[in-house]
Amino acid sequence: MSDTLRLLLALLELGPRLKDLLGDRWPPYGDELLVLAGRADHGEDPETLRPALDVLVARLLTEPSAMELIEQVLVETAPVPVPAPETVTRRGRVSPLIVPDIAQPKTDEATGVVTIPVFYGTDRARGDDKPASYFRGERGAPAFGIAEVSVPTRGRELGELTSPSWWRLEFSADPEKHVILKAVGTLDRDAFVANLKGSLAAADQRDVLIFVHGYNVTFEDAARRAAQLAVDLKFAGRTLLYSWASAADTKKYTVDESTIDWSRDHFEVFLQLALGEIGAGKVHIIAHSMGNRAVINTLERVASWQLPAGSATLGQVIFAAPDIDRDRFVQLAAKFKGCAARVTLYASSRDVALLASKFVHGYPRAGEAGDALLVVDGVDTIDASLVDTSLVGLRHSYFGEKRSILNDMFSLIVRQLAPDQRFDLQATGDAPRRYWSYRT
Repeated sequence: MSDTLRLLLALLELGPRLKDLLGDRWPPYGDELLVLAGRADHGEDPETLRPALDVLVARLLTEPSAMELIEQVLVETAPVPVPAPETVTRRGRVSPLIVPDIAQPKTDEATGVVTIPVFYGTDRARGDDKPASYFRGERGAPAFGIAEVSVPTRGRELGELTSPSWWRLEFSADPEKHVILKAVGTLDRDAFVANLKGSLAAADQRDVLIFVHGYNVTFEDAARRAAQLAVDLKFAGRTLLYSWASAADTKKYTVDESTIDWSRDHFEVFLQLALGEIGAGKVHIIAHSMGNRAVINTLERVASWQLPAGSATLGQVIFAAPDIDRDRFVQLAAKFKGCAARVTLYASSRDVALLASKFVHGYPRAGEAGDALLVVDGVDTIDASLVDTSLVGLRHSYFGEKRSILNDMFSLIVRQLAPDQRFDLQATGDAPRRYWSYRT
């Protein structure tokens, strides 16, 4: 019998005792346990159950009344001796915490496939238990958790967010070819903080990278993009995602506009958590398209926050193709100036999505280049118009797909280089109207 099934059976046997210990807090745990038991009963591979089971165990470990019992079960069902647990302070006492395996990156040396834990916050409505539809496009209550995403490192071009293609006769996802959302699990806030803190403590670097997606994006694709960026940028810290409730429908642009404003307060809470509660050194942010609105309107308020002593600082903040009114960006930039080590804006004159947004709103967007290129004090503006010379122009997601831009973000985030130190960039104009473009 597999270790996963042994642990699942042991927890089922403990059900009555856990119900007595947890009282009215038990039903959600019991429901999740029954779902896992049903999946096992229908013959699902135990290894596909393991991520959700690990998340459930991690949540149970945050319950003081059940903690000792769960630890005993883990020891009894572990194939090897359980290592000495990390300790965290909770409710005035020191409590052991075992960070589940899902919270750590893994590399399969034989295949070159890297599995990234994406620590997410979201205000999407809950869907079903399938990873691709775990969260929907409607608004819901704020939630936290971990998504597991596998990213191939061989046979995939830098920046590719590969998926099966019918025209390639690919009818199912292959981990060695495609970026795949493997599993999604939810955690309560305390368990999320504890697991992220423990995972970050084991990382090669104590920095975190937060990705905020744009308009017309599902939770699945947001998680896949966050993991792909982490791998392609060779980011050694931990990867976070804030996934606001985009309807993921091209016909619902105005719905997404309303929702991103509604999500701003939720993102602010998520950013404060990342800065003040997980033991990070620096917090970097990459925001794309409409997602920039939540980030920019949050940064405006950073100076008024009272974070705990020893909190992280904002490192690199990247506004990628920001779909926000250009003049509004100028107003807000004066307020968030100096909040981060460096702020960078990537713009293009050939971004069809932003040109369509200007058509709808009647005013230029901050992510446009050309005559509307935005140069403002405290922000490094990079004109990416020449990155792609194809007839179809630059895709709105160019920030995560083009090798030259990924290389530049690597120099920015990992190497901490200023624009004049980055080989691919050349200065244009004089201060205060100086901006940067890619060498041709």
